[in-house]
Amino acid sequence: MSTNEDKYLVLRGKNKDIYFIQKRVSKDISKIIGKEFIKKSLGTSNIHIARQKRDQILKELEEISSKVTLDKENIIENEDSMDIISVTTNKNSEIDHERDKMEDEISTKKQKFNIFSLKLPNNKKELIMNIDKFIPIGIVILTLFIAFVV
Repeated sequence: MSTNEDKYLVLRGKNKDIYFIQKRVSKDISKIIGKEFIKKSLGTSNIHIARQKRDQILKELEEISSKVTLDKENIIENEDSMDIISVTTNKNSEIDHERDKMEDEISTKKQKFNIFSLKLPNNKKELIMNIDKFIPIGIVILTLFIAFVV
């Protein structure tokens, strides 16, 4: 990091032979990526390749920050249109909710006669229902095993 060309580049690794990019990002970008610092291996010991990869990462960060600023400006300008969008999304969410409800009803009708299913339970009740399905079968198998052994 002694020159401007090697800005944000750091040698790391066991033998300090691999270049990493290390950069602090703005608060807006950190909210998106979830980190205040970027520390990423560039996977090379060649300074020229490391510079190219660094430039590509910095370009991506600039694109993200420009999108964030554009989104902020659009939110401020489109407060009236947000009301319209929220109304349409509410209608869409109601339609999605009805569709999910119908799919759940169909899946429960299909699973009504199934003893074994590979579907992962979504909540505690489904987990308890699955355990309740296997307990009688387990008891029968265990008693048969004990009967044959004795």
